[in-house]
Amino acid sequence: MERMKAASLPTLCLLALLAGCTPTVDGPKETRVAGETLPFRLTSEVARRATEGAPARFEEVERDVRHMLSKRLHRTPENLLKRAQYLDLLGRVYAEQGEYADAEAAYRDAVDTLRATPGASPEVLANALVQLAGVFYRLGDFAHASEAYAEAIALEEVRLGKDHDDLLGLLSIRAGLELKLGRPVEAEGLLRRELDTITRTRGLERREAASVLDNLAEALSQQDRKPEAAELRQKAREIRHKLCDEC
Repeated sequence: MERMKAASLPTLCLLALLAGCTPTVDGPKETRVAGETLPFRLTSEVARRATEGAPARFEEVERDVRHMLSKRLHRTPENLLKRAQYLDLLGRVYAEQGEYADAEAAYRDAVDTLRATPGASPEVLANALVQLAGVFYRLGDFAHASEAYAEAIALEEVRLGKDHDDLLGLLSIRAGLELKLGRPVEAEGLLRRELDTITRTRGLERREAASVLDNLAEALSQQDRKPEAAELRQKAREIRHKLCDEC
């Protein structure tokens, strides 16, 4: 699925994090740990079956996750993080079934919960934003998808550094969304940033640089800057020709 391609937490890792969680229940003033166990075992086997696409398995996972989400928890950082993890899992279940409106609601709630969690991992928040952006894309809501990617890019730039491959991929995706939205100026800025990073860190004569040049040419064409666009397309052809000759 498209929404899962950017920097993401693998489903198995998420399920492993959830294994053995014991949410707290409301108490007078102190936090009390619930004595009941989880209604299902979050093991690798359950994780595998949950992604096989069997409707009955989806219904089972959804039922049990919703049961845990229905519990009234103290708003401690630990419980907020648990809630976000359950919501992320619920979003994945809906997305696997193509129920993108429900997936959007789950991922939105997960993102909001992570934002409200003191000390929440920027990586986990960025991942949730990427999942949400992917759902927006499938719903044709390119504006909100671009906004979610923008926030994820800001988080990942701090965490990974501006030259990281994952960041370049997010820049490329967001630039494509800006082109779909008819915002070529914004797309140009993102693509020039991507091209500059590739040139500085790897050199211009690379296949990924040729792809960025073609996309940048499209952004310039949409601004009626045809001569500049033609030059960039020619440069992209030259790079590909040279790389082919060197094969």
